Amino acid sequence: MRELYLVRHGHVDFPGGIRRCIGRTDLPLDEKGRDQARALGDYFRHMVGQGIPVFASPLKRAGETARLLAGDRPFVYVEEGLRELNMGAWENKPMDQLKKTLESWPDTGESREEGLTRIRRTLEKILARTQGDVICVAHAGLNSCLLADITGTPLERCRSLPQPYGGFSRIRVRDDGQLEAAQIGVMPREAPDELECRRIWDHYGTPEPVRRHCEAVRTRAEDIGKRLLEAGRQVNLEIVGSGALLHDVARTEKDHPERGAVILLREGYPKVAEVIRHHHDLEPLSYEEMEESPSALWLETAAVYLADKQVKGDRAVTLDERFAASRRRCRQARDRDAALAAHERRYIQAKKIESLIQTETEGGQ
Repeated sequence: MRELYLVRHGHVDFPGGIRRCIGRTDLPLDEKGRDQARALGDYFRHMVGQGIPVFASPLKRAGETARLLAGDRPFVYVEEGLRELNMGAWENKPMDQLKKTLESWPDTGESREEGLTRIRRTLEKILARTQGDVICVAHAGLNSCLLADITGTPLERCRSLPQPYGGFSRIRVRDDGQLEAAQIGVMPREAPDELECRRIWDHYGTPEPVRRHCEAVRTRAEDIGKRLLEAGRQVNLEIVGSGALLHDVARTEKDHPERGAVILLREGYPKVAEVIRHHHDLEPLSYEEMEESPSALWLETAAVYLADKQVKGDRAVTLDERFAASRRRCRQARDRDAALAAHERRYIQAKKIESLIQTETEGGQ
């Protein structure tokens, strides 16, 4: 089965740093965008070295991304049909002036239906004249039309599908020509580095006290992760560190673990999203169940979960200290009995996870 890698170009150099709705407006990458393109090059190096063809939209941001992705390859194929949608009355307008909703669309320009027809025809042409896997560097608007179609998402909600700058979607091409989405909107690296985590904080308005708490949780979680590694367990410390830094990215919002997970999915980091989704309430397993857990992220999630419970504000505390403080708040809650019952459940849960990790890292001593 062939695979089509549908890439979104890297971050754009918006004049004055003002983010705009750009379709046909031809802007280059900024330095962050070039870094993202080089990261794509690292990810695809082996495939490019084996001769996988690279196609790109004629717009500067896509062409530059494709050239950096292709590395030592002498050229990429420019394909007019991969050009971004014409955004009509929205073209080049500052985003904060448009007040867009998820489903809104400009009255003029190119419709999503027209974009879907165009990218379908373009990919059929590319696949017909190539063999094996293919990389196409295009744009969020155009890509999302195709992805909505092949995932059964209503076309008017295509923008709900993650399309981060410098991310890609992996699409299986069946023998009968049908397309199936294997991955949607993921970054070439599994976890954001510290600079990217801080950019995500800035973008989503994470308050300074919450950031300090997250930094303290990161220190504690990475210590737990390192001890698990020393004990012979397979733990991804990059996921642990970024999961800890971003676990409370949406702390000011209702159901902040789920909201934080949605943010990280949008940013292209599904594994970090799973850690964040469960950092507040993680169902404990027995030691035997932990050994056979189907989730490859259980230990990363447990490290962040436990570290979060061992930090109050930006200060290290014991579980008993942390839960004693929150128990007092539960006694003042409107639904006191329900709040105390949930609190007790989480306390027992945290103690069990602490014991499981201690058993693994210290032999229960």
